[in-house]
Amino acid sequence: MKKIKQTICLILAVIMVMSSCMLVSSAADEKTAYVADYDTETPVVIVHGMSQNNTYLVDENGNWAKDDDGKYITAWPLKIEISALLKNALLPLLGAIVTRKDCGLAAALDKSAREALWVIEKDNKGNYVKNIEVPCYECPMSELSPEVKEEYYKFLPIQELSQIVGEDNVFYFGYDSLGDVNAITEHLNYYIHNVVMPQTGAKQVKICSISLGGTIAIKYLEDYPEDYNLIKKVVFVEPALDGSNIIGDLFIDNLSFYSDEDLYENVLVGLFGETPVAYLLNMVLRILPRDVLMNALRGLATGLVDHALRPSTILWALCPTAYYEEARAKWLMDEEYKEIREQVDEFMAARANFKDNLFELMETGCVVADVACYDVNLFPVCKDYKTTNADRVIHAASTTMGATFADLGTTLGENYKAAGTYCSNPAHNHLSPDGVVDATTGYIPCSTWYFKGQAHELLPHNDVALKLAIRIMTDNNMVDVYSNPEAYPQFNNGRLTRDINANLLAWDEADKSKVSAEDKAAIEAAIADVNALLNETVVDVEAWAAAEENLENALAAAGVIEDPDPTVIDNTLTSILRSMNRGVNKVYGAFQK
Repeated sequence: MKKIKQTICLILAVIMVMSSCMLVSSAADEKTAYVADYDTETPVVIVHGMSQNNTYLVDENGNWAKDDDGKYITAWPLKIEISALLKNALLPLLGAIVTRKDCGLAAALDKSAREALWVIEKDNKGNYVKNIEVPCYECPMSELSPEVKEEYYKFLPIQELSQIVGEDNVFYFGYDSLGDVNAITEHLNYYIHNVVMPQTGAKQVKICSISLGGTIAIKYLEDYPEDYNLIKKVVFVEPALDGSNIIGDLFIDNLSFYSDEDLYENVLVGLFGETPVAYLLNMVLRILPRDVLMNALRGLATGLVDHALRPSTILWALCPTAYYEEARAKWLMDEEYKEIREQVDEFMAARANFKDNLFELMETGCVVADVACYDVNLFPVCKDYKTTNADRVIHAASTTMGATFADLGTTLGENYKAAGTYCSNPAHNHLSPDGVVDATTGYIPCSTWYFKGQAHELLPHNDVALKLAIRIMTDNNMVDVYSNPEAYPQFNNGRLTRDINANLLAWDEADKSKVSAEDKAAIEAAIADVNALLNETVVDVEAWAAAEENLENALAAAGVIEDPDPTVIDNTLTSILRSMNRGVNKVYGAFQK
């Protein structure tokens, strides 16, 4: 009997120990750090954004043409010589100043726009007049020449992606940023079926659509539904899914600089910053009679639309839906533009179907995610640039598939309730902590991440956003904003590593023998602070700014870099010209009334 009791006690003890271990294990599991499950087999196709692939003018011998300085002449990025632009306008400009009349200034600016855009001139069917070549290499990153590879990594620093999946599985789809949206979409389909899949042996691909690449994705999902099962993941990064208000305002001539306040005080300062040049240019503009200046600006804007935007279907694809009917009536109704009109109408129909196509794609098991930015004003050419929540290039509602945003400088209100349009789960909270964003009205609120205060064109210098996008593309466990919120919360802050990296490189290359022990200690302490923050993926804006400033000051004090702060003379000159500009505005404003 005693042995039976001992046996029972032993069994109970074992059970208690096992139960204890299970409870401890369960508790530990709840606190266990996120574990990645990397997919290194599925190839990734990068569909880049505007300006992330050069296109070249081809000479009569079939070679890329060069200018007098031996540099390649590119159709994109478009290089405009300011001196050439002003050549036609200089005499009419002087005449307008003296006579207070137009003197052909508007016509001269229109001509200047045409001549400045000569490389990308197109006919009324959207075909280039010149011979333009668009590099699209039918091979993975591993087989690109060192020069081309370096260029692409400069456009998009995705080295971490290549390290995870291997350069054999990364394909950079090159296309013409000013081209034909239908031709680009057809080529992407060809590229996936005849380049990526045969060369890798893969049965599926992942697509990363960046900025303008999001516009291409709209047409791809419309035209090739049979490919849905081939797509394992789609990661949008700042996608132009409803175009950009900048393009829309250009098409309908709804520009900020037709307002005196914006033209004479805000636009140039917004473009050039608080600099003496901006205020000097403002004062020069004030010398011209207002009606003459307005005609001239309209001539320049009209020339830009007529010669660059109207013949390009992919730029039409950047016209927001709300602008399209007015823009179409203004620019596409002539019979000579029938082919372009029909193609753009077709794209707009695809955009109208995008939500349904996207949801159908997701029903196949495809993971769809979006990385977007907000709380930055548009470039100061749009009429509503002061209020529209954006990333400087694209309005935020476009990049987030319809999320709701408060106007810049405001919130949605203390009593605002989430609309719950695409996520009504009471356990989820898709309202941003700052009260600016209701993510539930975007198509995919559970898999859209937001970076506050991040400018569109500087996103490649946001290391956290890049890490997030790469993690989503490569990690099977990263499927929504709840996958790893400690490291990658749905709402985060933007930051830039460009200047930090430049300063770290400057220190690496510096002759440290010329740096005092005291300065060296200060620099190393500042670098330690920076490195600690670089390891953090939840961005503390104030801590980042302070660490960046401390490193700059330490390096400047040691003579490793130039002092980044403006000199007293620069500040004084800017202040004087700012005051003069305001005075000139008041005098001329009263005079012109």
